[in-house]
Amino acid sequence: MSNLIVEKGALDLTIAIDRPESSNALSLALIKELLEVLSEYEDNHEIKSVVITGTGNKCFAAGGDIKELYEVRSEKAIENMIAIGRRTIDKIRYYPVPVLALMNGHALGGGAELAIACDYRVAAERATFGFVHSTLNITTAWGGIIDLIDIVGNRKALLTLIEGKALTTSEAYKIGILDSVCPNVEDATRDIKNIQKRINNCSSSIIRANKLIINEHKRTIHKGLKEFENREFKRSWSSEEHWESMNKLFSKSSS
Repeated sequence: MSNLIVEKGALDLTIAIDRPESSNALSLALIKELLEVLSEYEDNHEIKSVVITGTGNKCFAAGGDIKELYEVRSEKAIENMIAIGRRTIDKIRYYPVPVLALMNGHALGGGAELAIACDYRVAAERATFGFVHSTLNITTAWGGIIDLIDIVGNRKALLTLIEGKALTTSEAYKIGILDSVCPNVEDATRDIKNIQKRINNCSSSIIRANKLIINEHKRTIHKGLKEFENREFKRSWSSEEHWESMNKLFSKSSS
């Protein structure tokens, strides 16, 4: 795996996004690799939890790769981007065991959608969490808005999405996005391990049974809203306002 570091322990699986030179941006290749790894291990009943994290000291996961995104113009290309990302994020969202996000750094755009699809989010204090889509004049593509509504409620979700800023960890914790905030990555790792110890006290079959019921709750919510999210994303991605923002971002990244 060229974009991931995968480690299987006795009772857990750790996946590290390994593109620190690109702020751990979610390229299509990385997204496909992540799906492959998760699919490979989902029926392994030795595994009781999965940890997703990032390498480097800056980002957990940024949004999509700007060079790839700049080429997504046609309706077919937009639908392909939605489908590939949704398939992988859904795999996280509905995984048969708990998935824990260890946020070593910033989770922005698609990275925020990835983090919020996990069951728990533990962050180092330096991290930020940002549904920054509105700054590019787009909506979410991979179910992030639906997860956000489910976790924090309509009122808080609406302002978070419209404002589009990167929340500090204290702000994200206050509204319920983060489960805990730690001074540094080392402490966040210990916090994750403590959660895993609590999970490991339960049998694999009961973990999976409880997760299955929770996953069905998530599926019900997403089934009712997915069509609307897809429609609004395609409309906003194709808008003149979005491409004005993208042109500015692309020019800045190329200079």
